[in-house]
Amino acid sequence: MNILLICLGGSLGALSRFYLSNFFQKSENPEIPLGILTVNILGCFLIGLFYNLVNSDLERILTPFLFVGFLGAFTTFSAFSKESLELINSGNFFIAFIYILISIISCLGATWLGMFLTRS
Repeated sequence: MNILLICLGGSLGALSRFYLSNFFQKSENPEIPLGILTVNILGCFLIGLFYNLVNSDLERILTPFLFVGFLGAFTTFSAFSKESLELINSGNFFIAFIYILISIISCLGATWLGMFLTRS
């Protein structure tokens, strides 16, 4: 059942990201990737909004569908933000700082490396 919920949520999240980012990208300032920025901010807001609202009865359905599937496909930045805040809220400030620093630097670096290696 979890696999089906993840697949359903993931497909809806990916489609939502595609249409919403395209809608917001058609702005007067095309230099800034407003579409993805909007999706990331909205995804982070939604994961924060639903994080404390999910009760134990709905958790077994909403976690795979909403958190892993929909928001996971909508934006992985929301999961990164949630995990970072969970570390901060649990008092692991140094680990949170290291996690955030490593995530941002290594992901940007890995993307750059992939682009560099495939340049013609």
